[in-house]
Amino acid sequence: MSGADLARRATADPLLRLLAHGFATTYRRPPEAVWRAPYAFRAGTPAVPSAAPATGGPPWAGWCAAAGHYVDVAVAPRADGVLRCASLNHPAEAAELPLTGPAGRAPEWAARPYAALRALAAAGCGRGGADLHLNAPLPGAVGLPVAEPLECAVALAVADAHAGRGPGAPSRNRLAALLDAAVPGDDGLRRAVLFARAGHLLAPDGSTHRPLHAPDGAPDPCLLLLTARLPAGTDPDPGDSTAAAPVAPAAGAAGLAEAARAALDAGARSAWWPGARPGRGVLLLLPAHRRAAVRAAAVASFRRRDLPVPRVLRITLAAAARREG
Repeated sequence: MSGADLARRATADPLLRLLAHGFATTYRRPPEAVWRAPYAFRAGTPAVPSAAPATGGPPWAGWCAAAGHYVDVAVAPRADGVLRCASLNHPAEAAELPLTGPAGRAPEWAARPYAALRALAAAGCGRGGADLHLNAPLPGAVGLPVAEPLECAVALAVADAHAGRGPGAPSRNRLAALLDAAVPGDDGLRRAVLFARAGHLLAPDGSTHRPLHAPDGAPDPCLLLLTARLPAGTDPDPGDSTAAAPVAPAAGAAGLAEAARAALDAGARSAWWPGARPGRGVLLLLPAHRRAAVRAAAVASFRRRDLPVPRVLRITLAAAARREG
């Protein structure tokens, strides 16, 4: 399936069809390629530090994994050294920016992808420019970091559009090194986006994959992302789906910690923050047969504090970024 065909392919993912259609509408030509990159998370800091390690700690502290939710990028190459960038999440904004010479002023949602592509251009890849259309469907408030998936997605897409799989195409290891050097961020999350295997965690240095086993011996582990819904006016930008999740206000953080304790009491085996610091979401590892009980316990915990009922999102351990069209 090519990027040009994607918008008309009835069997394609609706989000990918929408992205390809949006690209064609914005730039008056079809995309040459569409890439999909998974959100990523860490098995990191326990959300309930006082809990016993056997129940409160993450499976392997510091290890990373790719989540089964994705950011998407449609791309077509240019030859004038200009990056044109638009987003389904910010339809009223667009950017036209130089990839060489003095940097242009990018909108906040495009700043990290722009920095990533300037680093690639400085290394000789994609210097001709590109038209990009982005989609990050999960809001930053969910708690899954989005900056690293977007950087990897645009780097892969632009490298593919200019070099394809030819001798000049940079390897994923080369792309990871360029991004790590040029754009501040979480290198472990980038490695998960670029090198993850379905059903596996990735070591902090990217050297080893290890399967995440279900606590009850089932074929697949059950992971839930529990996200606080804060009262109106307490979230700096609840609609910004391309910005990193802010640190949770005190009420939300306390509510999440208490809900995590309730989830552990109801049968969850681990509860931890998906990023490098506490945020809006907590990841729960639990036996599948305890899913309903854990959800009910978490919801009841929020209600006792007079907080809005939290979102609960199922998480699967996905494979690395891939070309979709």
